[in-house]
Amino acid sequence: MSRNDNSSSSHTVDSLLSRMQSLKPTGPLRSKDEVALAAAMVLVEIASSDHVVDKFERTVIHNGLKGLFKLSDESATGLVSRAKAQLSSMRGSSASAEILRDSLDAASKRAIAQVIDNLIRCNGVVDGVEIYLRKRFRDILGISDEMLGHFE
Repeated sequence: MSRNDNSSSSHTVDSLLSRMQSLKPTGPLRSKDEVALAAAMVLVEIASSDHVVDKFERTVIHNGLKGLFKLSDESATGLVSRAKAQLSSMRGSSASAEILRDSLDAASKRAIAQVIDNLIRCNGVVDGVEIYLRKRFRDILGISDEMLGHFE
């Protein structure tokens, strides 16, 4: 092999390594539990926006977490308790929404957005704060109405 062949080969390998590096996730890899807790925190914040989490909202959160993350009843209940405890010492769950944005694929983000919609509508009262929070979390997740297949 000539010196030019080596140089060309080295350049190709470097280029390939560079492209592979760009495919790596940009944020830290998160465990399923961390992602599920992040989702629970977002859902609990939305449900708590009117300072009352009613039985309909609790049911939507619980069933949403079970369906999204294939959890048992006990695991979903534990996540909600952990989310409430963490939110009590925080200003909000934007960082949790960013974990979801960075960790989930598009279909999973749409599924979370659907649970948020169900949560907001479940008790028949949709207030301005809930509408604001839905938009805020959709924006963080990078979800548009068109991506969800409907308009509101």
